Amino acid sequence: MAYNASFDLTLLAAELRRHGLAPMEERLGGTGIGPVVDPYTIDRAVDRYRRGKRTLEAVCGEYGVVLEAAHEAAADALAAVRVAVAIAERHRRVADLDPAELHARQIDWYRAWAEDFQAFLRRKGNAEAVVDTAWPLRDAAVPTR
Repeated sequence: MAYNASFDLTLLAAELRRHGLAPMEERLGGTGIGPVVDPYTIDRAVDRYRRGKRTLEAVCGEYGVVLEAAHEAAADALAAVRVAVAIAERHRRVADLDPAELHARQIDWYRAWAEDFQAFLRRKGNAEAVVDTAWPLRDAAVPTR
């Protein structure tokens, strides 16, 4: 469970590489990473056209979750869990998924968002814009926004 999991997991993977430590996949017994629950990715998929920011603070407001001590790890983690629960309560199609299926759907949802965002950037004049479609781990060699 992490809000904007691809950021945290990609950063963690990079730090493990930098320090010459075993990668996450190896630490998890070679089973890959997951299932991951990322309320950020889920929210963008289930409420695609909602205007406004998608920060943890803004999404907490949307779902009626109290965020105390924002940007402190424990408070942010608790808020992410509460947002995930609130999303599941509001969107039954999310609640009905088992963890493995939710993980798989998030991969698809993130890819669709990234492709759409990349197309948007290119339409706006950045012809070389590249938005990594990988989730929950980004390819460290691909520039990110």
